Amino acid sequence: MISVLTVNYHSGDELKGLITSLCDHPRRDEIEVIVCNNSPDETLTLPTCANVTIKIIEADNPGFGAGINLAFQQARGDSIFIANPDVRVLPESLDRATEQLARDVSVGIVLPQIRYPDGELQPSVRRFYTLPVVLYARSPFRGIRRTPGFFREYLYEDIDRAAPADVDWGIGAAMFLRRADWPATGPFDERFFMYFEDVDLCYRTWHAGRRVAYCPDVQCIHAHQRASRKALSAAGFYHFQSLLRFVTKHRGLPQRPTTPVIRSA
Repeated sequence: MISVLTVNYHSGDELKGLITSLCDHPRRDEIEVIVCNNSPDETLTLPTCANVTIKIIEADNPGFGAGINLAFQQARGDSIFIANPDVRVLPESLDRATEQLARDVSVGIVLPQIRYPDGELQPSVRRFYTLPVVLYARSPFRGIRRTPGFFREYLYEDIDRAAPADVDWGIGAAMFLRRADWPATGPFDERFFMYFEDVDLCYRTWHAGRRVAYCPDVQCIHAHQRASRKALSAAGFYHFQSLLRFVTKHRGLPQRPTTPVIRSA
């Protein structure tokens, strides 16, 4: 079984699309979808099919990471797929991701190749933050001129996106992991209400001796709307707040460890 964990916050229509994509691309084993409904005023009416079971947990908007943790606590699958409601799974991707986790103990997180709905490749994998990246990301001049080299490097524009690669971290919109690698309370640090919980998770995975692996044969569609780019928006505030918490927790902007990781037999 694979457990698909997601958080709903006034995104019921998008959630229907996620579940439909799971129903349209059945796998060999059962799929359970656990939805943490962070907007309890919204009534969810979701599609059903033979190979997918759905469970809804009502919550009073504790945040994305906390919502995923609540779903994780009720998950039964050996493999976990964390997915935003606006993600669509492409054929065979669930099987390929779970097979990668099963055959290679050195991999702690599998990150899929993500594309926009129009087919354009989405920059979903990143290097860990540096001070120039932080300053440029929050700059009002971002996007006015050609993107500087250090920021293109941060976005891994220098790698072949058609080939597998180890990466520092990837966006939490779609990621696969093993349930056994994390405590029963869940994988995310709930001090991050929204944003940086994915950076922190990948950082802790590397420091636990496992790799974060980008696998382009695992593919998803993501209708990404980057609200945090607007510094004066509520999302921008949460992004900056989470950045400060990340820096405080890790005493700076840490990088990938240089110690050897666990290797598969």
